Amino acid sequence: MKKGSICVIALILTLFAFTLTAEAKTYDLVLLHGLTNKHQWSDAFLNQVASIWGSRNVYVIYTNDSTRVWTRTINGRVIYFCGENDFSAGDDTIYTQASLMRTKILKLQQSYGLSAKFNVIAHSMGGLVARCYIGRFPYTVAGLVTLGTPHKGSPLANAGQWLAFFVGATAATRQLTPSYVNNTFNPAYPVYGAPLANSGKIYTIAGDGDGWDCWGWGGELQVGWDILTTVYWRDSDGAVARGDEQISGATHVATFWSYDHMELVTKSDVASKAASYLR
Repeated sequence: MKKGSICVIALILTLFAFTLTAEAKTYDLVLLHGLTNKHQWSDAFLNQVASIWGSRNVYVIYTNDSTRVWTRTINGRVIYFCGENDFSAGDDTIYTQASLMRTKILKLQQSYGLSAKFNVIAHSMGGLVARCYIGRFPYTVAGLVTLGTPHKGSPLANAGQWLAFFVGATAATRQLTPSYVNNTFNPAYPVYGAPLANSGKIYTIAGDGDGWDCWGWGGELQVGWDILTTVYWRDSDGAVARGDEQISGATHVATFWSYDHMELVTKSDVASKAASYLR
């Protein structure tokens, strides 16, 4: 066989494989960040989900007041963004963030092709926001994977030394305490019987940090790890104590023992694992 023919066949097979990957998912994907958007989706993470869902099927939402829609192209695939990628996102209550999410979802559905039902991968506090959204707007989310979400709250929400990293986010951090999450939020938005579309499910993924290699955005994970270890005698990913990222009714699918809280949104293998449980 001539070299030119081999190249043509290889190109066809590559395009065919890309088409299968792009069409493999029934529902589009929405990404939702955590507290104050300090831990941001990396290009490696975004590239991985875009390669799985295909161009123009991945949407990143920032829970601030802006409804500006913009795009980025990573390795030839277009990703939509709605809102401003700054630290004004994720600093309000769970309920306000869910309302902001709803406004942006509707805009993306009306004008930018987001499917009527969609998947969500949410990091940290974003997982609670996503659960609130599911409860308030039933049968719109087809599946949810949470990454390092404090489903039982985090003791760090009571620790002034750690809270200093999140100045301006008082409304958000008050709703991350174990007392609030367990006594108020979880009873109002239970995982058991959560109204997901087409028998969808909620899955959880966790990380694990160590003080010597756990840093984060500005050192908050090292401080968090130290507090959770020395004050509460609990292992953690630097922000969420071991076991608190899981909750009855959700299926725990992975713990990444070498990744801290922030690395859950930067590593491509975490993206692949989360994607494998969504339709």
